[in-house]
Amino acid sequence: MPTLNRPRWWTYLLIAMVGLLVLAPFAWMISTALRSTGQTLQIPPNLLPSPATLQGTREVFERLPFGTLLLNTVLASAGRVVGTLVIAMLAAYALAVIKVPGARIILVTILTLIMVPGDIFIIPNYAIISSLHLTNTIVALFLPNIFDVFAVFLMYQFFRAIPRELIEAARIDGLSHLRILVMIVLPIARSGIVTVALLTVLSEWKDLLWPLVINRSVDKLPLGPGLALLQGTYTTDYNVLMSAGVLAVLPMVIIFLLLQKQFIASVARTGLK
Repeated sequence: MPTLNRPRWWTYLLIAMVGLLVLAPFAWMISTALRSTGQTLQIPPNLLPSPATLQGTREVFERLPFGTLLLNTVLASAGRVVGTLVIAMLAAYALAVIKVPGARIILVTILTLIMVPGDIFIIPNYAIISSLHLTNTIVALFLPNIFDVFAVFLMYQFFRAIPRELIEAARIDGLSHLRILVMIVLPIARSGIVTVALLTVLSEWKDLLWPLVINRSVDKLPLGPGLALLQGTYTTDYNVLMSAGVLAVLPMVIIFLLLQKQFIASVARTGLK
């Protein structure tokens, strides 16, 4: 019987193979970023740069206003996180705790909208942003995206797991719904808030199409469209492009490493419901 609970060796082998497949593109990106332009054109290519150089990194800062692009991305991500969390928490509280009339219909609508590709809203979103005279602004990068139905559904799942007795006891003590949300619900659902914030930052960080539609000036673009400017019409210096990719992804790696405990805990808690 004890052998039945012991993981088989092939399980670890499969996990290792999947891990290598996931990490291989990232490792190749780092390897290419550390090469010179001449090394990227070698056939067959070498797995490791010899010698390693930061030529690509230097050229990134020479060809692009990388600091401006990074700042735009950070500001857009911060605005989107704040807006998304406020809307998602209030909506989820209304659906899971207050249980407003028509909550089931609203949930079905939310689940339906999750399956709808977001790109179909680009034209109406552009019309709204243009009518508000917000084109070529940082606000235009994140404003249409703060209404995130997936974030509402995810927060709903966390709020629904909060014991009803706590809410009823707070109501008996005379607490308003706003104080219940701030003092009781949000501290309990902290891991869910971290998860929504992390997923929102990731979504904004990798956004490409919408910024190209709404902003035309380079000094108002985020990292994604800004990095695309490194691709030439006839030729591309891949060491420069990969160096820019490493610089762009590094903040997200750091954020995930800092918040991975809360993220994993929230995923595990959601799976146990």
